[in-house]
Amino acid sequence: MSELEAFVLGYLKQVEGLVEPAGYGIHEVLLPERVAQRWDTAVYQQITFADTVEAEATHLGYNHPLVEQMVEEARTQSASTKLYINELQLNKTDLDKLAAKEWVILNGRVMPQKRATIARVRSTYVRFNFKAAIVSDEKQERLASVLMDAHAGHRIAQTDLIEAKATAGEPDMILDSLSDAPMRWQSGAGRSFNSPLNQQALTVLLDRAKTAVLHEMSDYLKSLQTRVNRFRELDEARLTAYYDELERDLQVRLTSASHERRSSLQDKLVAVQTERAHKLIDVAERYRVKVDLTLLNLMIIQQPKLVMPVLIENRTTKASAYAVWDPLLHRLEMLACEVCGQPSGRTYLCHNGHLAHEGCLAPACIDCKRVFCRQCADQVGACDVCHEPLCHHSRILCPECGRGTCQAHQGLCHANAGQPVDLTVKAAPPPPKPEPKPPEPKPKSKTPKRPQPKQTQSARKLQKTAAPPPLLKGVPKPQRIEVVIYPDAVVAFLLASREREIAVRTWELNLGEGIIRTCECEKGTACTANRMVIRPSEWEPIEEQLLKEIAAFRTEYGLPPKKISFNRVSSLDGLPFPTQSFKLFGLWKEEGALAKARAGFERIYWKK
Repeated sequence: MSELEAFVLGYLKQVEGLVEPAGYGIHEVLLPERVAQRWDTAVYQQITFADTVEAEATHLGYNHPLVEQMVEEARTQSASTKLYINELQLNKTDLDKLAAKEWVILNGRVMPQKRATIARVRSTYVRFNFKAAIVSDEKQERLASVLMDAHAGHRIAQTDLIEAKATAGEPDMILDSLSDAPMRWQSGAGRSFNSPLNQQALTVLLDRAKTAVLHEMSDYLKSLQTRVNRFRELDEARLTAYYDELERDLQVRLTSASHERRSSLQDKLVAVQTERAHKLIDVAERYRVKVDLTLLNLMIIQQPKLVMPVLIENRTTKASAYAVWDPLLHRLEMLACEVCGQPSGRTYLCHNGHLAHEGCLAPACIDCKRVFCRQCADQVGACDVCHEPLCHHSRILCPECGRGTCQAHQGLCHANAGQPVDLTVKAAPPPPKPEPKPPEPKPKSKTPKRPQPKQTQSARKLQKTAAPPPLLKGVPKPQRIEVVIYPDAVVAFLLASREREIAVRTWELNLGEGIIRTCECEKGTACTANRMVIRPSEWEPIEEQLLKEIAAFRTEYGLPPKKISFNRVSSLDGLPFPTQSFKLFGLWKEEGALAKARAGFERIYWKK
C-alpha cells in the first residue's frame, strides 16, 4: 500500500465513511451526506490508485482535487495519536489484602467483598498538549502538557516511564480482548461516565487538565506578576504626577478666574479627574497577567491493569471502591478524593459514603464526631449557644423556642430572657487559695559523705556515648522519619505508630538570610534547634550539608539510618512521591540562589 493510498483510505474512515474492497485495486466508498456536500462529490463512488485498472472508478492521484481537499482539511486539524503498552505481567493476587495494608483510611478499614475476583481491564491515559499564551505587557507562548488518568479523573505525576513504554501502534491480543476499566469519578453534576473516551467525559477531563496546567505554572505566573507589578507602579506614578500637575494648574486658575470662566474650568477639572480614573484602569488591565490555553492535540495511551472491588467501612457507613494494580509501575494506585479528584495517601470516610482527604472535610460534629465532606456540608450546622459544628443527627430541638443545641448546652437556648446564654461573658475568678507554709528545713546530717569510686576508662567512654535523653511523659515512642523535599525547603516528620507526628523540623532556603531551621517538637520553647539560621556551604554539596542536619535530627531521637524515607513533591500537583535517595531540586540546585543566600547571611550575621 502506497503512502497516498494509506492516507486517503485512513482519512475516509476518520470522517466516518465506509470503505470496502470491491475488487483488485478498487475500493467502494460510502460517505456521510454532510461530508459529500462539503467536498461537493457523490455519496457513493468507487476509487482506485492503480494506473492499470481499467474499471469505471475514479482514479485518485496526488493532483486530484478530492485528494488536495483532504490534505487541506488534514492540515487544519490537530494531529492526535493512540499508543499502547503491551506485554505486561498480569499475575498479581490478593489485591484486597494489599489495599488493607497500604491504604491509610483514618476512620475506616478495607474489607473484602463477597465473591469478588480480580479482573483484567483496559486502562486509558489521555495526554493533553496545550499552547499557553501568557499575555501581560508582552506576549509569551510556550507548550504545556499534562497526562490525565481517564478512569480516576486526576493527573499522573510520574509520566516519564508511562510515555517511554507506550511504543506500540496496535494492541496485542490480550489488551485488545479486554473491556474498559470501571470509571471511578463523576462530573460536577454528579453523573457517572460510562466510557473514558466519550465526549462528555473528555470535556470534563479537559477542564481538569487546564486546572492542572495552571497549577503547574502558578510559580512562574506569580513571579511574572510580581515583575509586571513593578512596571505598573512606575506607570501609575507617572500618570499620577502628570494629572496632579494638571489639577494643581486648574485649581490655581480657578482661584483667580472670573465668574464666567469658573464654570468651564470646573468642567475641565472634572474631565481631568475622570480621565485619570480611566487611565489607571487601563494601566491595571494592561499589566494583568492572563493565560490562554489552546488545545493542540491528544495522545491516548492504553495498557492492561488489574482491578478488584473492595469495601471501605466503619461502624456506621459502607462505601465501595476499587483496588487497582498497575503492572507497569508495580504499585497499588492511591485512593482519589471524591470532592477535589486528587489522589491522597490519607483518606477519611464521609458519613454519606464519600472518600475525601482532610482538606476537603467539613467541620466534624462536636457531639457524635461524625465526619462529613464538603459535598455534605449542608448537613452540618451549629449549636445556637456555643456555635460549634453540630450535625442534624445530634441537634436537639428545644420544644419551647425551637432552637437547636448540643448536649452540653441543652436548655440554655432561652435561659437569658428568652435568648441563648452568652458564653463569651467571663465568670468571676474564684478567690485564690491560701499558699501553704513552706516545710521547715531538716537539720543537716553531720555524717561524712562516702567517697565515690573512681570511674574506669570504659565507664567514661560509655558516658560520652550516652543514649539520647528520654522523651517527655505522654509522648509516643518514635518509629521512623519521613523526609519531604520541596523546591525551596526540606521537611522531616518524626512519626510514631499510626502515623502520629512527634516533631517536625524544617530547613527553608531564604535568599535574603540563609537556611532557616525551625522545629516544632515536644520540647516547645526549650528546643535549641528552633529558629536557627545556617549558612549554605560552598565547600561541600548542599545535599551533604542537609543530610548532616537530618542525621543530627535522627541521632537526637535515637533512630537508626534505615528508619528514614525520602519523598519528593511534584511540581504539578504538590503531592509527594517516594524516591530512593536524597536529591534536591528547584532553588536548592541553582548556584545563583545559594550564592545570594550566602551573601544575605554574611550581610546580616557577619557584618562588623
